Amino acid sequence: MPRPPDLPSPVCDPERLAALDGYAVLDTLPERGFDDVVRLASRLCDAPVALVSLVAGDRQWFKARTGFPWPQTDLDSSVCAHALAQPDSLLVIPDLSRDPRTRANPLVTAEPGIRFYAGAPLRTPEGQVLGTLCVIDYVSRPDGLSETEAGDLRALARQLMTQLALRRVAADRETALRAARATEERYRLAARATNDAIWDWDFSADQVLWNEALEAAYGHAPEAGSTTGAWWIDHIHPDDRARIDASIHAVIDGGGTAWSDEYRFRRADGSYARVLDRGSVIRDEAGRAVRMIGAMFDLSERERAEAARRDSARRLDLERSLLESVFRQAPVGISVVGHEPGGPNLINAKGEEILGHGLVARALARYERFGAVHADGRPYAPDDYPSLRALRDGTVVSGEAMLYRNAATGLRRLEVSSAPVRDEDGAIRAAVTVFLDVTEQRRAEAQLRRLALVAEQSSDFIAIADAEGRIAYVNPAGRALVGLADEAAARAMRLTDFFPAEDLPFAEATILPAIRDGGAYGGSWSGGSWSGDFRLRNLATGAAVPVRYNLFALRGPGGAFEGFAAVGHDISARKAAEAQQEILNRELSHRLKNTLAMVQAIAMQTLRNAADPMAAREALAARLIALGKAHDLLLTGEGESASLRAVLEGALAIHDDGRPGRFRLAGPPVPCGSRAALSLALMAHELATNAVKYGALRVPEGHVTLDWRIDGPDAPVLALRWQEHGGPRVVPPARRGFGSRLIERGLAGTVDGEVAMHYPPEGAVCTLTAPLAELQRGE
Repeated sequence: MPRPPDLPSPVCDPERLAALDGYAVLDTLPERGFDDVVRLASRLCDAPVALVSLVAGDRQWFKARTGFPWPQTDLDSSVCAHALAQPDSLLVIPDLSRDPRTRANPLVTAEPGIRFYAGAPLRTPEGQVLGTLCVIDYVSRPDGLSETEAGDLRALARQLMTQLALRRVAADRETALRAARATEERYRLAARATNDAIWDWDFSADQVLWNEALEAAYGHAPEAGSTTGAWWIDHIHPDDRARIDASIHAVIDGGGTAWSDEYRFRRADGSYARVLDRGSVIRDEAGRAVRMIGAMFDLSERERAEAARRDSARRLDLERSLLESVFRQAPVGISVVGHEPGGPNLINAKGEEILGHGLVARALARYERFGAVHADGRPYAPDDYPSLRALRDGTVVSGEAMLYRNAATGLRRLEVSSAPVRDEDGAIRAAVTVFLDVTEQRRAEAQLRRLALVAEQSSDFIAIADAEGRIAYVNPAGRALVGLADEAAARAMRLTDFFPAEDLPFAEATILPAIRDGGAYGGSWSGGSWSGDFRLRNLATGAAVPVRYNLFALRGPGGAFEGFAAVGHDISARKAAEAQQEILNRELSHRLKNTLAMVQAIAMQTLRNAADPMAAREALAARLIALGKAHDLLLTGEGESASLRAVLEGALAIHDDGRPGRFRLAGPPVPCGSRAALSLALMAHELATNAVKYGALRVPEGHVTLDWRIDGPDAPVLALRWQEHGGPRVVPPARRGFGSRLIERGLAGTVDGEVAMHYPPEGAVCTLTAPLAELQRGE
């Protein structure tokens, strides 16, 4: 049958039209159940018109309607026909006057001037769409239906299909009953060939004859008193007995010939069987009932089968609902594609989210648009996608890596699995594909790997423990710090095992509870973390290792405490440097005090013996310079000693006028302690000062020899001699000044030495002897 122009092809599909005819509903009288549905749909969707529209090959007929004047229209006026093209979803047209499919529809251009349409397909279990449950408004609705309204409309459409199915079942049953009555007489004489209990009741003798089925089906032997009508009536269930007795006598006494009823008949074991009993009255020429022949049909098996069918239908509905719920709500993408045209073509919401689109086309054309890439960078050929391989070859694909570009979220990493669905003959009918977006998972795994590398390669102590303090991880540097051989040894420990015994009470009573509770204690405490100098115990050596220790809480997404994390840096070198610095600070303080005391003594003696302030200033400056040079020598060495030659050369340098050979030094290398170096420097300075003022250095041709040696192998003694040559004739001084006293007493008090001054005419001589050990001793 040709279809009107501009209507979808399913309108005249022979299979669809056959399915519609199979429901035998066209042109039937109104039925309350269908009328109730359209009224409910009109109220739920707030629409003035609601219809149960069935699209035939030449018209659309309304099984139920509210707010619409006509019982049917031709197909040129049908909007519902367009819903046949999308059997899986609602057809919603916000403005019929603007949609190219409906703007020329007579119901839109003329009376009644409808503007809005929403129709839910009435789809059979086999997938054929018979029509729609639709709502219509006379004004356009730009927003269409709300999600709730759309859901209600779909639910009512499903209820309509259930009513149609029940209606067909009832019609089939009535047809079957009519056929049974029609063939009753034909089977009357086939008593021995049936399992029905065939009976023949002679009214005049009140005798009932039964066939063998009475015993086979119900356990009663025909000769055991079962030959009267009273016995028969007595075996009917008490609740049914009066009704059946009345109904059968109504036929017998009323002039009818056919009787049929259902009741419960007692078996020999006392149980009851539900039976359908049918009989025909035979009358004489006067019309009196003389006998009745019938058959009792056990309905138990039929009822059991019907109950099983209903139970199976309920289970099937439940399973279908569960599957639909899983499909819609699954946290992974799921698509179902059919092998044949018209087969399933579905994708769930999560799948659309992952791909960024739905199944926009059917068959191969869809896959030509996808543009996915293998994990190694090879583009997918259209026929190489897992779904098509499952459909074509029956291939089962599990966890195949795929790169897919989502227009909104960019390149995504997917894991795709696909498997064929076969019918009872083994033929492939569809493919189910599951795809999981693992982009964030792979990114997180990469971050974890990088963090693991940081921890493994760090030179700091890094450890993780669970909420009970049991060690889960210690990095290699950390294991070396606390003396653990490997990871297994680390996992056998607790966090507190790394603390020295003397530090453990503080850690257990203060640090660890605060970390668990997330308290803040000020200073180095803050919100469940602690940072400060602490000590860790090396389990191999027992040594306590100083560390800069950071301990903080690990918390889950909800803030629940899950464990501890610790980071420690070995500060042994820093602590050693701090200890050395403390020693140096004390040494500096000691030396500074000694130096100031010496300066004070030099200043007081110089000022006390000076003839005038200018001379005092010059003398004091020269002596302090000599003292400073001695300090310089000490500071350029190890800080505790200096070479004897260097000390003397430094002290005499300020008196060297540049003439060759003015100072002639000779002697073996001898180290001097700090105290002896300062005294020797001052002594040499005083001797040179006197030589410049009064002795050999006063004249150009004068010079000084300064030599030393070590005497005595058991208790070595330094012997030093100062001798002036080529100067003016020497006259012993009449008075001993500070310089002379400094020469004679300063060194003697410092190193337990002996100093002697001699004044022969040819030049002054100064000799020094001192124990070598004292000379070399430091502060």
